[in-house]
Amino acid sequence: MTRLTIALTAFLALALSIGVFRITYQVDELEKELHSLNKEILDEQETIHILKAEWSYLNDPARLESLAKRYLNLEEMKGGQLINLDQLDKKLLIPQDPNTKPAKLEQ
Repeated sequence: MTRLTIALTAFLALALSIGVFRITYQVDELEKELHSLNKEILDEQETIHILKAEWSYLNDPARLESLAKRYLNLEEMKGGQLINLDQLDKKLLIPQDPNTKPAKLEQ
């Protein structure tokens, strides 16, 4: 009976030590994966920071104004170009060319 108890205790000790050994390696692998994921998160946060800075630069109003002046050839708006809603119908119905028919608005 004592030999059986010693054999079972030795077997149980061996099984538990193998289990602890496997769990230790699994924990090491998970810690490596966690470290890798944390590094990726930091890299992505840095990329986001860089992209936000670039976005701020690209949307700078002074830069956009200079690009618009250089490439769009826009002219400044004059007060005579503005109309209110009451004048809108009159502007649409008065033909510029006497030979053209007025435009009709459909609702």
